[in-house]
Amino acid sequence: MSEVNRTRLYFFALIAVFIYGVTPVFTKVATLSADGITVGALRAVVAAPVAASVIAIVGCRIPLRVEDIFLVFVSGVGGLVLFPVFFSWGVQFTTAGHAAAGTAAGAVMAGAIMAVLNRRLPGWPWWIGVMVGTLGALLLIWEALGLSVTGASWQGDALVFLGMFLGVIGYVAGARLTIRLGALTVTMWSVLIAATFLLPVVVFHAGVAALIEIQPAGWMAICSLAWGTTVLAYLFWNRALADGGVARIGALQLLQPVIGIVFAPVILGEPLTPTLLVATSIILAGVVLIQRERG
Repeated sequence: MSEVNRTRLYFFALIAVFIYGVTPVFTKVATLSADGITVGALRAVVAAPVAASVIAIVGCRIPLRVEDIFLVFVSGVGGLVLFPVFFSWGVQFTTAGHAAAGTAAGAVMAGAIMAVLNRRLPGWPWWIGVMVGTLGALLLIWEALGLSVTGASWQGDALVFLGMFLGVIGYVAGARLTIRLGALTVTMWSVLIAATFLLPVVVFHAGVAALIEIQPAGWMAICSLAWGTTVLAYLFWNRALADGGVARIGALQLLQPVIGIVFAPVILGEPLTPTLLVATSIILAGVVLIQRERG
């Protein structure tokens, strides 16, 4: 890979990582006036008109091949239905800082899934990086269980981790399809598929009364999540994963906690505990090792 292509690859990847990094903060703002399931569902529903417009203008098409249809289905359901719903639901019961630190688990999950799919175990830098990152995640969970941090709960953290796992499955499928069809096509169709599943959730779970109760700040956060996280970040992330490999580029998710933890105290006034800082530092130490992994 040329230096120019490498620079472009990491430029797109880091933009996506930054947007994903502030996602827990915006999600927490949204859940202050709406429940987490509603917030997660609204992300794709609000993003759907943008996706439909792009498809109509650009003419994005998915070939009628079983494999392609299956992969875009998994991309949409995993990355844009199950991930945002469980993640937003979890953020409702924990702090944005904890949720931000929990996103680092995606790097471990991505490497493990790719090892299974490729039937090839990663090298020692990846394994050491994973062990270091996991240690940080366990420290985070220990804080939620044992130190009674205001606003944090193990249930919320568990939902965040579950959402991350389902999201990783979605973006692995999206990256594999992006290699053949391009990031724009995969992303926009994934958004439409997700909106199809989640529109009934908005209608029957939330209802008009709940939507009216969402405050202006909540709607601003939801729109940011829809157009920023669901469309733009997913588009850049799919492209970067397809070009750079899921295991290596996915490891950049270890950078997301820094962004979220920096913004959470500023925007939400959440406590910046020593344990949270130490856990984040430990998690971040893994990114250097994992980036040394070849292939």
